[in-house]
Amino acid sequence: MSTSTISTNDLANLQAGDKVVVKSLDENTEETICTTAVLDRRDVPAIPGWGGREEKTLVRLGSGSWYDLATGLQDDSGATRIERCA
Repeated sequence: MSTSTISTNDLANLQAGDKVVVKSLDENTEETICTTAVLDRRDVPAIPGWGGREEKTLVRLGSGSWYDLATGLQDDSGATRIERCA
């Protein structure tokens, strides 16, 4: 599944305890790295103006990495992405 075909509806309702698959995006490979559980969910409010940020919802995994639920990509990196386990 390419990043352009990820259904954000699959991720939008992730909560602590839900299982996800972490996949590498290195050099266009989609290698599965691990299956893990969501530890935390955080709604990050927008900050308007210069130097601000957009509103986003993040989930944290056991590795300590945060993932953006709108894209499934690792926050501030994009090196890996998550998908909901079937």
